[in-house]
Amino acid sequence: MRLTIFLLWLAGVLAAGQFAKVAVTFPLFREAYPGFGPTLGFLVSALSLMGLIFGLFSGMILSRLGFRRILLLALSFGGALSLLQASLPGFGLMLISRALEGAAHLMIVVAAPTLIGQIAPPSWRNTAMALWSTVFAVAFALFSWLGLPLAQSFGLPMLMILHGLLLWIMALILSRVLPIRPRTERLPPLTLREIIAKHVAAYSSPSIAAPAAGWLFYAMSFVAIVTVFPDFLPDAQRGVISGVMPLAALSVSMTLGISLLRHVSPVTVLITGFVLAAVLALCLSFGESLGPARAWVAVAMLGALGLVQSGSFASIPMLNTTPEDQSLANGALAQTGNAGNLIGTPLLLWLVDRFGMTGLIGFAVLVFCAGAMVHLWLMTLRKHGARRRRA
Repeated sequence: MRLTIFLLWLAGVLAAGQFAKVAVTFPLFREAYPGFGPTLGFLVSALSLMGLIFGLFSGMILSRLGFRRILLLALSFGGALSLLQASLPGFGLMLISRALEGAAHLMIVVAAPTLIGQIAPPSWRNTAMALWSTVFAVAFALFSWLGLPLAQSFGLPMLMILHGLLLWIMALILSRVLPIRPRTERLPPLTLREIIAKHVAAYSSPSIAAPAAGWLFYAMSFVAIVTVFPDFLPDAQRGVISGVMPLAALSVSMTLGISLLRHVSPVTVLITGFVLAAVLALCLSFGESLGPARAWVAVAMLGALGLVQSGSFASIPMLNTTPEDQSLANGALAQTGNAGNLIGTPLLLWLVDRFGMTGLIGFAVLVFCAGAMVHLWLMTLRKHGARRRRA
């Protein structure tokens, strides 16, 4: 069982690698596709498009077609697309392949955590979901420290080929170890009315919507800050800090995050993370007095987001007890996460272009405070609903 959960986590790391392999090697993509200017940024954001449109819809599809089946299909399809990208096709075809890759990514990040939630016994569940929450941090760290040097030495195609082959290998391994679970209930056919009704039900439920609502602000900030902040650092620090920032979130999530989840509710943990990150973002404004230590303040800020990672995923099974509600919550989280990724980096680049470091600090403080406040608001709604049911 533990091995199966670990393998599902590895599948999540490879799915997060679909973002990291382009974001981390973006200067090399500039060289491969000269003359496209800011349009080249769509190679990163196109991956989020499918998730933004179909995030919640994917949860409904997976509930009917089976999480195991769709996960294996998505891993196989993602591997094929990565091998296609290794040929460095024309920009238009590359952009289409990235959008299609977004569909594979979406299916993996909805199916895998739902399967983890079903497989893990209650005593392991918080730890298992905290482990899942680290996939983006691990992927960005690995692609920064291993993927980028590989691409610089042997070219982008080698990195794409390796990623594609690993996705195929993971599909093969999971096909052998994932149990085939018989359906315990028959869901009604999916109709347009049902799709609309489920969207309304998910986003009007303070339990189903809560993990997704906070994740919007996490996703809006995490990739954007990891991508943009190193531009303010001297060359000697840039490479190190780029890899350490996501690892800080990973370390906090898997140590302090897991420890806190044994004693404190996941929602309290993630709100604490947002508040600490906002305070540390404000500390970045003391740039002149901090000197080189400013980079490590930013690392600590990303570390605080590790509490948001572990708390967000652990809150899904805590707030939602049925597999269908958990699937909807995972789908909504994928949808808002992709919305955040789609918006965050272009917005932060624009703010930095206009206001420099002040724009980055203002962006971080506002986004982190918004994440905390939306969770406090939804917590209040849940408490009011519980009182009404008891009355």
